[in-house]
Amino acid sequence: MDTLFSLFEKGGFAVYVLVFLSFVSWALIIERLFTLRFGSMMSKSVRDVRSLLASGDIDGALKLLSLDNTPAGQILYRLLEEYKEGKADKRMLMSDLSFEISLLAPKVEKNLALLSTIASVSPLIGLFGTITGLIKVFSAFAVVQTEQGIALLATGISEALISAATGLAVAIPALLAYWIFRIMGNSILDRIEQELAETLRVLK
Repeated sequence: MDTLFSLFEKGGFAVYVLVFLSFVSWALIIERLFTLRFGSMMSKSVRDVRSLLASGDIDGALKLLSLDNTPAGQILYRLLEEYKEGKADKRMLMSDLSFEISLLAPKVEKNLALLSTIASVSPLIGLFGTITGLIKVFSAFAVVQTEQGIALLATGISEALISAATGLAVAIPALLAYWIFRIMGNSILDRIEQELAETLRVLK
């Protein structure tokens, strides 16, 4: 632990910024791991609704969906209400479903923009730390014959390397997590649209 703190100190100001961004990125990753799940977006009651609709019981389906607080359940509830009130036929419902799914995308992609920003900015901050470290290196050349010059040279090289390495260490997990969650989110949206479309097709 002492060695880790000493590395941070040698890395300069840029490393402290990167450590903060690392905490933020891991907090976002953990939040997405707990919340970005298919079960939290669509409950199993949708399949029960499909059985009710197949038997022509729209009122029963609406009653069941009124107790469903998942985004998919709420979307299906609104679409069935439109159908029951005669505001839309089955073809229009399919078009409305695609629109509703597109509105659901921001919820699925929550915090991903910030995660992407951290992945993009971290290497630049690491590069900034590298440049400041190299400046110290070149400044040390003026007094390189002295003991102080050698110390400044070592400090500058350490700051440059530690900043660059820390920037990459923060950016790589954030970038990987961003793409993994993007793929997961798109998969969840496609699955929800498929499940709801199959449910709407059994309408009589």
